[in-house]
Amino acid sequence: VQLLIDGPATYAAMLESIRDARHVVLLETYIFADDEIGQKFAQQLIAKRQQGVQVRIIYDSLGSAASKDSFFETMHSAGIQIIEFHNPNPLEGGNPLNINVRDHRKLLMVDGKVAYTGGINLSNTYSSSSKDRKRKDPKTEGWRDTHMAIYGPAVKGFEKIFHDNWTEHGGEPFELTEADDDHNIAGQEIVAVLSAHGGDGEESPIFHAYLDAMKAASHRIWITQAYFAPDEQFLDELTGAARRGVDVRVIVPGVSDSQLVLNASRSRYGQLLEAGVRIYESSSSLLHAKTAVIDGIWATVGSSNLDYRSFLHNDEVNAVVFGVNFARSLEDQFLDDIAESRAISLDEWHDRSLFKRLKEWVSWPLEYWL
Repeated sequence: VQLLIDGPATYAAMLESIRDARHVVLLETYIFADDEIGQKFAQQLIAKRQQGVQVRIIYDSLGSAASKDSFFETMHSAGIQIIEFHNPNPLEGGNPLNINVRDHRKLLMVDGKVAYTGGINLSNTYSSSSKDRKRKDPKTEGWRDTHMAIYGPAVKGFEKIFHDNWTEHGGEPFELTEADDDHNIAGQEIVAVLSAHGGDGEESPIFHAYLDAMKAASHRIWITQAYFAPDEQFLDELTGAARRGVDVRVIVPGVSDSQLVLNASRSRYGQLLEAGVRIYESSSSLLHAKTAVIDGIWATVGSSNLDYRSFLHNDEVNAVVFGVNFARSLEDQFLDDIAESRAISLDEWHDRSLFKRLKEWVSWPLEYWL
């Protein structure tokens, strides 16, 4: 497993894997933007298809709504197989009743050898690093995000998730890459592949993985989360861990692309701070990462936020990694992010204005749909 921080490093690794593809490329993403970054990926995928590589793409209709139809038609005309996930427009044959169920996954698998997952979409938003101090607007460029590359037999688990989504939405079944698990080991970590299927009425396996890990935590729980608005069960486990002496820290955005989600997140600060949870707001760039590391052994990177939408409505995918080396890398990044963040104190929170309290209160009835 390899930790990838921010867009430039992630895109470089993904594009290199696509360039090296010999058999099949599978791509599933929430946002596939018709911009410089999106075009770079599209052209690379078209080039591989022209070389005989099978290329399949699933993109979310709502997440990629700003992209022109011609952008996807060009790829389709080149022989790339494409599925648009849940188009809500009835004039285009879509079902408006599906508008609340979105494909929020970010997945790339190449030749059964490597899988990429995390929080990074294909968009110019990630074209610069969060460390680039020349950014003009942290809300539109240089987002701070985390992705990862996975090698070895776990890749087949990600392929299976893609295949099931592909066939469920009308794609022709295809054979998964054969993997010799006994000779395909690529490292010492163990990887669990967890997926949530939005709108099926089942509770998210990702949600339960967090709960189980927090229950077992004895030393530290460090969470970095773009949209932090979990339910009471999650908060009870988090505050309970803090009260039994676990070092619980949460980094959340100080600025966000969704003010309503930011207010919903802040509405939980009082309960967390009073229990001893330390809260930090990222101040140098817009935080979009969805990661956690617990007790220096359990770590997760993926697309799932800690909110109702990710746990109930979206298709999501997370990798859970068991291993000290990857956990240490994620802890080092967590400490780097804290250095770029501002600690929120309980006294400061009690002294916040009435207007701020009102915005938090208004967010409560809406957060289920955010």
